[in-house]
Amino acid sequence: MWIVLLIVGVVLSILMLIAINRGKRSKNWPTSEATVISTEVEEKHEYDEDGESVYYYPRVHYDYRIGGQVYQGYKYKLLEASMSKRKAFQFISNFMPGDKLTVYYDPEKPTESVMQPGGAKILICFYGNWDRNNYTELSEAVYLNLYSLLSVFLDFY
Repeated sequence: MWIVLLIVGVVLSILMLIAINRGKRSKNWPTSEATVISTEVEEKHEYDEDGESVYYYPRVHYDYRIGGQVYQGYKYKLLEASMSKRKAFQFISNFMPGDKLTVYYDPEKPTESVMQPGGAKILICFYGNWDRNNYTELSEAVYLNLYSLLSVFLDFY
């Protein structure tokens, strides 16, 4: 059983490193001027044995142009997290149709854009300020994370 948990931990660690790396790269993405088309707060409902949970995601729909091609986006961050209903509506209240804003887009995939570059700060808690060109730091981060996982799993036995 603990081997399965260890494998899951390794897979999750790799996924977190990919997310951290992508967030860091997005800070160097080129920018484009965008025009706000509309705003909304997306509500997602999830149900489990404890009942219903409601999550709120602010959406600012915008158009931007790259090399003559028009693209549409709505993300304000790469890894969006839900927020309270009040905060979500407060966030979108800052944007009106026709407003201009700067978006960052992935030059390898221009359909991917965000209003705020960077990754989720919570991921840095797991791996620190990792630089993909510094594999020693990466090895230590992965080692420490795996060591922590193993310690937790072995405590159960």
